[in-house]
Amino acid sequence: MKISTYGGSLVLSIACLASLACGFPKSGPVPGPVSAETVTAAKAKNLQASEATLTQGRELFVAKCNNCHGHPDVNYKTEAQWPEVVKRMSSKADLDQKQGDAVLQFILANHQNPSGAPAPAETPK
Repeated sequence: MKISTYGGSLVLSIACLASLACGFPKSGPVPGPVSAETVTAAKAKNLQASEATLTQGRELFVAKCNNCHGHPDVNYKTEAQWPEVVKRMSSKADLDQKQGDAVLQFILANHQNPSGAPAPAETPK
């Protein structure tokens, strides 16, 4: 079966549009399971996250953040930028407020860059 040039272009266009809808965050490895060090890091950053909340955040991060794109690199944005990113992505991933907060707490607890560090330029959407 031969696909016409027009049909092939249409399929390629649809695939490109679908990937644009989800954005192109810089992918990175998923931080490891929640540990005592993760909880200590969260407390050092004055996050009000328990081990249970951080574990839920990691589980949601692993399950939801790879549906449209690769798992985002938690160090790609500054700590100050992550709340808006998680808010925007939570609606796309069908997360409620509590779930989005858990993902945000997990990301911030694992974030390694100082909150004042400049973030890399965003890729165009």
